[in-house]
Amino acid sequence: MNILTIGSKITLRKITEEIVDKVERINFLDITTNNYLNWGLSRTKKIKYYSGDIKKIDTLIDAGLNESDIIIIHSENDIDSLFIAQKSKINANSTIFVILEDLVLAEIFESFGFIIFDSHNLKITKLLNKLGNWYEQKYDN
Repeated sequence: MNILTIGSKITLRKITEEIVDKVERINFLDITTNNYLNWGLSRTKKIKYYSGDIKKIDTLIDAGLNESDIIIIHSENDIDSLFIAQKSKINANSTIFVILEDLVLAEIFESFGFIIFDSHNLKITKLLNKLGNWYEQKYDN
């Protein structure tokens, strides 16, 4: 399972710490890789860092959008996250998780087929279930 995370909010670091051992690869993308320097996640070769204009489709593709099974977005603000999530929906087989600051917008995001996490009460059960199902399919067959 390949994951692309977009943004550099602390929520993405917390999620990555929980899932890094359950996936094949995690690509981080933000406007600069400097935002990840103090995260301490470089201990594994599963993680790669990319930088660029996160609102441009070419940047998303260069960071592995087409190869990603799961995309997790938490950018500077919720409107940017929605914009990026919509651009990221080029692969119908990908699941897109969006972390929101304001859950008032959750219904709008969900109507586009995105799975919503609350940044103030981060519960990633849906993501862990998806990873668990993938892991079982890959290693139980």
